[in-house]
Amino acid sequence: MLNTIASITTAALAVLVAALMLTAPATARSLALVTSTTTNASPIASLIVSPVDETFGERAVTVSRSLGAARGSTSAAQNVAAPAATAEPAAPAPAPAPAPSVDDARSFALARIGAVQFSCLDALWQHESDWDPSAENPTSGAYGIAQALPAAKMASIGKDWMSNPITQVSWGLEYIAARYGSACNAWSFWLRHYPHWY
Repeated sequence: MLNTIASITTAALAVLVAALMLTAPATARSLALVTSTTTNASPIASLIVSPVDETFGERAVTVSRSLGAARGSTSAAQNVAAPAATAEPAAPAPAPAPAPSVDDARSFALARIGAVQFSCLDALWQHESDWDPSAENPTSGAYGIAQALPAAKMASIGKDWMSNPITQVSWGLEYIAARYGSACNAWSFWLRHYPHWY
């Protein structure tokens, strides 16, 4: 049964190779018959192509490889490389997203806590850091928009805590909520203490 299927497949592929040869006639030196290393390999499976005839070569090598792979052949045709296809130029990588700005961080805070609480937060952080993500207190070492002390506490929100204003604002809002309950409570605390701190 398998021999019958293999014979039918070989015959069908022989017709295919003949059709390919009619559409792109081979030159005298473009085909060579190679003795197969297996006894059941078809002579058609052993066709190899000279790299000179690129049009026919691509087709014949593909057919030859298909025949050899389907029948377990180890003919030399399987080792013939098809001519290299021209590569399409790679699409440029998308541009990285721009880093968040202080305005983005202010909008983020406003959206999280609302206008009333934001007015207190804005006053607090204007006095603490002027909303500068790289503000550093020379005496205490407090850092960033929220003046975190120690500064590395903000790493709990993100690795980019030293430069990303949204990471700093996220940490500051969590700190204020946990310690004071609201931005207005934090602002009131700040106003009652001198030197000012929260």
